[in-house]
Amino acid sequence: MNSSVQGAQSFARSIAVLQMIAESAQPLSRAELASRSDLTRPTLYRIIASLEAEGLIRQSSQGGYSLGVRLVELARTALAQNDIRGVAGPELERLRDMTGETVHLAVPSNDAMVYIDKIESRETVRMMSTIGSRIPYHSTSVGRAYLSALPEADADALIDRIETPAITEFTVTDLNRLKDIVRQARLAGVAREEQENERGIICFGAAIRDRTQAPIAAISVSVPMFRLDETRGYEAAISRAADEISKGLSFIDA
Repeated sequence: MNSSVQGAQSFARSIAVLQMIAESAQPLSRAELASRSDLTRPTLYRIIASLEAEGLIRQSSQGGYSLGVRLVELARTALAQNDIRGVAGPELERLRDMTGETVHLAVPSNDAMVYIDKIESRETVRMMSTIGSRIPYHSTSVGRAYLSALPEADADALIDRIETPAITEFTVTDLNRLKDIVRQARLAGVAREEQENERGIICFGAAIRDRTQAPIAAISVSVPMFRLDETRGYEAAISRAADEISKGLSFIDA
């Protein structure tokens, strides 16, 4: 194996360990990381030491590992340089003001979506979501909106690949039913989910497209059920916002 291939493999292993730590709700010990990976202990320990030396992870006093401060700094820089956030920001604020509710911007990342921006509702009851959170395709309006903007064959292939756990008792987990929901969203131009990712919350989502009409992100409006007012035209408002963001990005990409 040549040095470039070895280097790529080592990098991939480091990213895999970093991802495990990022996706865990609690700090992970060395033993827990070892049980979740197929790495030998010497290899795993070298990776942990390297990540810790670079400030990408940190060890708590109890011995568990969590993400380090340097990752936060890198994330802030990446977000600041992200054209989608810059273009979407004003439209997200307008959408929040029109609906009175929390809005999100999310992008695809492998087999999930990631929130990269959030404009809070001014109401006292708000979403518990945070920027940087990984969220499922199957149980969220942003995920379904993104899937609905893909060619049907590509969307079906992605649905067949992902896991579809029940996040709440309302979550659709059946793949065929999910494909039907995505097809309906494709026809409507807006996706919807009701209490499937968070109890008591209904979300509306729409895809953002680049100048080739390929989906690159999605936005959502999240409404507590007790404040839901269908006369506010959530679907029309989010569809218009997504179109405006897509138009703005087409000028940058041109």
